[in-house]
Amino acid sequence: MLFVVAAALGGGVATAALLGPVSPLVALITAPFIASATALLASFAVAWSRSRDASENQVSDLQTDAMVAALRTLAEQAKPAASAPRSSAEHHRVA
Repeated sequence: MLFVVAAALGGGVATAALLGPVSPLVALITAPFIASATALLASFAVAWSRSRDASENQVSDLQTDAMVAALRTLAEQAKPAASAPRSSAEHHRVA
């Protein structure tokens, strides 16, 4: 989000600086429009970069799922451990 705000401010200030010497009124009118356009472009850039990251995460999710499945099969194949002997304290309850 900070990137989008920085792009909007930079676009607006750059437009005002470039058009200010020509006509201050034109610079004042066009700067907000150019700032909005640069914010829109920056938001598209952020969305595009995050969509690429999401596709890379899907591959790691599949690898994680495969590892969990392998660990579950190993756990099923392992012999269950013998339970610990019950102590005499477990037989008597204190109210």
